[in-house]
Amino acid sequence: MEELVRKQAEYLFDEYNKALSAVYELMLNDVTDEKEFSSPEFQDQLRYSVLNSMQAWFQQGLDGLSADTPEAFIDSLVAFEDVMEVFEIAAQKVDGDMPDHLMLRVGAFGDESTEALLKMAVSKDWALEDSASDTFVSEWRENILADLSAMRVLGSWQVAAAAQKILDKFCALTYADDLLADGVKDFVLAYGEGVIPELIARLSEPLLADYSGPYEYMLIYLTELGKICPSDEIYMCLKTVFRKMSHKVIASVCLGDYGDARAIPLLKSFLERNIRTIDRQFFYETLSAIKRLGGEIRDIEDPFRDFSGGKVKK
Repeated sequence: MEELVRKQAEYLFDEYNKALSAVYELMLNDVTDEKEFSSPEFQDQLRYSVLNSMQAWFQQGLDGLSADTPEAFIDSLVAFEDVMEVFEIAAQKVDGDMPDHLMLRVGAFGDESTEALLKMAVSKDWALEDSASDTFVSEWRENILADLSAMRVLGSWQVAAAAQKILDKFCALTYADDLLADGVKDFVLAYGEGVIPELIARLSEPLLADYSGPYEYMLIYLTELGKICPSDEIYMCLKTVFRKMSHKVIASVCLGDYGDARAIPLLKSFLERNIRTIDRQFFYETLSAIKRLGGEIRDIEDPFRDFSGGKVKK
């Protein structure tokens, strides 16, 4: 790619971020209800409203851009290599989802784009030591931004081969960085219901002895998807993982978040049987989960004596 085109792309996406930020600020001016703001429905509506508002920006002249408008610049990219390089620049620059105009250009190359994005998504080393220095982690995260963007696109395109390759690579880790885990979550949630069997199969593997690291994250992904499209298979998987997990806090939280009241007796009976050995965090997270599921908690013994009389107060 010519250096001028590269500089123009960098300039375009810097300006895109400024415009995007201004649109978000304008749309959020009248929102005062924190509960409304945090709801998934509101977030989805906000996202689509912002992206729709940015359509006009792409068709307006942009000073400093030789192609006159952002839309004209993207349309001027003919060579596949140039389109993918601009995609990588956008991955480094753009705050949030890739612009629709760019993705239409990428998608125009069909299978060639899919193969390139899949290669981009899994070609780098995801292994990172928990003890790595802040400087190293910062550089490492910067290096995988294109991977994460490629994953999100592959998820929205529901590329079946990507689900297996991305989850294989993720599951091979002993430690999963939060930014990477969020990127895999974006892929899973964008893919939607079709990836649920893949998650359940991995979490239900009979020989799986350790549910730490990436498997904890996958349990969270399955819970998030399950809230949108619940099923008996998802509940049974969450229940099985809770029973098998050595450290059950995440599984307890997930059962509470998933929202199936069948988990109430499971959680209460576990507390009753292990009331003398459980730790404080697990106890209170499980109380919270039972309460979110609509269960009674006043009959549960408080082993930490934080409540008068040794019983939990509602």
